Amino acid sequence: MSFGGLYISISGIYANKKSLDTLSHNIANANNKNYVRQSAIHGESRYTTNVQARFQKGTGVDVQQIRQIRDEFLDLRIRNENALYGYYSTKSEMLGEIEAIFNEMTTSGLQNVMDDFWNAWEELYKEPDSLTIRGLLHETAVAFTTTINHINTQLNNLQFDLNKEMINRAEEINGLLEDIVQLNKIIRKADGYGSNMSPNDFLDDLNGKLDRLSELIPIKYYHNQHGDVVVTLNGRDLINEDYYNPLKIEIDYKNHGQVHWSDTGELIDLAGQGELGGHIDARDKILPEYRDRLNILVGTLASVINAIHRNGHTLEDVPATGLDFFKFDIKNPSASIKVNPELGDFDKIATSLTGARGDGEIARAILSLRNVDLLDKFDAYLDASGVRYVHEDIENWIGSLTTIDNVDEDIIDSLKALGLSLTTDEYYKELILDLSLEREEAIQMANNQDILIRQLDQRRQEISAVSLDEEMANMIKYQHSYVANSRVVNAIDEMLEKIINGIGVTR
Repeated sequence: MSFGGLYISISGIYANKKSLDTLSHNIANANNKNYVRQSAIHGESRYTTNVQARFQKGTGVDVQQIRQIRDEFLDLRIRNENALYGYYSTKSEMLGEIEAIFNEMTTSGLQNVMDDFWNAWEELYKEPDSLTIRGLLHETAVAFTTTINHINTQLNNLQFDLNKEMINRAEEINGLLEDIVQLNKIIRKADGYGSNMSPNDFLDDLNGKLDRLSELIPIKYYHNQHGDVVVTLNGRDLINEDYYNPLKIEIDYKNHGQVHWSDTGELIDLAGQGELGGHIDARDKILPEYRDRLNILVGTLASVINAIHRNGHTLEDVPATGLDFFKFDIKNPSASIKVNPELGDFDKIATSLTGARGDGEIARAILSLRNVDLLDKFDAYLDASGVRYVHEDIENWIGSLTTIDNVDEDIIDSLKALGLSLTTDEYYKELILDLSLEREEAIQMANNQDILIRQLDQRRQEISAVSLDEEMANMIKYQHSYVANSRVVNAIDEMLEKIINGIGVTR
């Protein structure tokens, strides 16, 4: 045994010490969700060659690499599924918010308020000259308009909040992109030092940011020839080496933020993917749809009630009042509807067709509207000027009426002749049903994606997560190897001491 044997044993000590340090690092990060288990890869040191004797001699062991134990294919699959999960989880959450605004799970929802409103007309038809019942009708009508206004206000507030959340998500995306660019530079620099410096912890940070980014927008990514991660969206680069193309937020005429490419200014279409896509669709499509349907219901019902009420008489035998029961802006009925302030004088509530004090035909006609098809399932369509509603057609029809001789024949039957298919109750119930079904579909899609991602992540954790039992077993292995190399060093040390100190000594 020569000094070479001493060097070989010392290299074994250093290699095992590096392995134990790696194990210690694994254990310290056992609860870090982004951490990937690392392993020290041992390899032969370079050989020394004796040319004259024609043989090679080993010089020990080196730690050639601190390797991450991960499956990049699983990373790719999870990130491909993340965008769909982010979209549907956001969509289901926003639909839940809209459901809570309509509040039909409690007794204070719009349907119950509408029931009270119709019931008050029924009571007024029975006693058209009762001021008490007129006051009750006025109270229920105010409750109806207040509920409608409150729903509209909450929908507007939710849309405002969605706009803020959408801008926050876009800013988060830009922050992640900037962080990834910096991590690319750090990892590239660390790789330049070879095995002397391991960028594995930076790679963990990079992969964590890619995971989050893939939930926000539907990214694609790959590693170029320099090892940098290149991130793309819709086929265009967001990150490519030192190139960085952040998202640009521009405010449109509705005061809504829209996402554009910062280099060209083009609008970005996220095609219904990612949390950002979910917030944009909820703000620009889902919420306006249900608000428009509410406007259709309110505008149609109020328009027809007004048409009938204008042709009614008060308690006094005077000509028809010509008063509208509701006041509202037909372009946005749910935001503006209110009971005509003049009807605060309950005598002015029109109930009579003939002017007789006990005549309640106008009240009966308005009550009959509850069972008349005033609305259509396909109630809105687009033209060059924007959204038009069925109640505009009703307004045009009402404007064509000149005299009313018989309320039932001239109004109710004529309304039926429009060929509409839903009563106000049916229309509202269908609105709530569609809302519930759409939310249930979104929840189901989000759950399906969640299950798939969890299964993929479980497989990834089986490969990459730190197992304390496995680490302890490896620790024992490397400790024994460390001790064995130490004993070799001690044996060589004792041998050399004996040789050196014992030469030339006589007894």
